[in-house]
Amino acid sequence: MVIFFDIDGTIVDDKTHEIPASAIRSVEKLVENGHIPIINTGRAYFQVDRRVTRMAFRGFACGCGMEVLLDGKWLVRVKPPAALRRKSVEASRKYGMCSFYETQDGGILLDGAHSVHPIMSREVERLREAGFPIHELMPEQEPDFLKFVTFQGPEGDVSGFKKELEADYTIIDRENAMYELVLKGYSKAAGMERILKQLNLGPENTLAIGDSTNDLPMFRLAKHTVCMGGGMDQVKQMCEYVTATVMDDGIEKALKHYGLI
Repeated sequence: MVIFFDIDGTIVDDKTHEIPASAIRSVEKLVENGHIPIINTGRAYFQVDRRVTRMAFRGFACGCGMEVLLDGKWLVRVKPPAALRRKSVEASRKYGMCSFYETQDGGILLDGAHSVHPIMSREVERLREAGFPIHELMPEQEPDFLKFVTFQGPEGDVSGFKKELEADYTIIDRENAMYELVLKGYSKAAGMERILKQLNLGPENTLAIGDSTNDLPMFRLAKHTVCMGGGMDQVKQMCEYVTATVMDDGIEKALKHYGLI
């Protein structure tokens, strides 16, 4: 079976940023038992926690399917065309959104005062402290990014912003006035499909484990679905099985529930 894992809130605990030993052990056991563990995340590949890349995963579907790596070989690696990247920055400014652009080198591109928000600013500082590059968008510079997240600013017009970009992006509501924008045609499900095609397997051979609304596309495709105990209510309602939280050995318990380890 191919098992697709989200990272944040699934492998890595959101509060402590720890990876329980049981999760590391469980992924290794999957491989020993002949299964194929794959990361499926919204993060760019080079932003994936190095503790995760050192685990026994065979592949990585990153950037919601915009970067797909299997057995060390890139199957997909795309980003929005230059004109759309410029349009995205202009729309964020025009409609009063606070946007943070995720780059393919694993960093974040900031647009001055248009990238100031308390929730995301904490994440930016965490990445900076971890050694990931933080870029500043300079005047006349071409914005270069894979995807982006945005928050409604104090005077933000979300409806206008969505209308401006909905033809180009899938706009995922992550709650708390946070939105994730992924190039149209790409998703966690698209990343799954690309890997399954390469492996000559179908969705009937899959299990997906996640905790957030950007995991729902892979939940709709996978045969079996698991939501972590600390996951969003909407995701729990859409899944087949709710396991324990990350630090309460949720990964290990889920895989044992399905008899995979």
